[in-house]
Amino acid sequence: MNKEQKAKRIINTWTGPIEKKILPKMALALPDKINPDHLTILGILATIIIFLGYILVWYSKLWLLLSIFGFILHWYADSLDGTLARVRHTERERYGYFVDHICDAWATVFICIGIGLSPLMQIESALFLAVGYLLLNIYSHISAYTDRIFRLSFLKIGPTEIRILLIIINFILIFWNPVIVQFEEESLSMVDLGALIIFGVFCFVFIGTSIKTAIRLNQEEKQA
Repeated sequence: MNKEQKAKRIINTWTGPIEKKILPKMALALPDKINPDHLTILGILATIIIFLGYILVWYSKLWLLLSIFGFILHWYADSLDGTLARVRHTERERYGYFVDHICDAWATVFICIGIGLSPLMQIESALFLAVGYLLLNIYSHISAYTDRIFRLSFLKIGPTEIRILLIIINFILIFWNPVIVQFEEESLSMVDLGALIIFGVFCFVFIGTSIKTAIRLNQEEKQA
């Protein structure tokens, strides 16, 4: 990807101003022997930790603390791998873009499957959640091609805000996850209902933004 093809990163989130200040300092503080690939591997390990924390909830809800630790570790690794490359001026644009977002997609699916296999949420609800998130992810990557803009946030919510929300939800689930809807053999818990609502919001944003972008691109190309 050359300079003419490079998509501009757009991230407008609640935590963005804080991260812009602290992440470069955190990256510069890392030892020289640590490189972005090491942080990418750490992010993969963090995903596995989150997955195991959810599975182990079958034995005790306190294992959710392991998943919470995994989310914090994943934020650290995922936020710093690209930052480290930028502050050291060692960016590998195509390689970094490919590896980073392949790992993000893998992490989304793996984490959702983990909570779906736990006693906290129905697997169907978890998969709906994964589909909704990946739809927005797909939109971002398509926009990187059509508009040369890579959008990393929607409604001022980005990956960090989602992790913070998940950490809060995990704390709540240690103590409270009531059944909301009871069927003959199945039930929907509070976290199931929350996942379906979030899926609906993701789909609403995806459909609305996609239609708006398609109309704009159609008008621009007709005028060209």
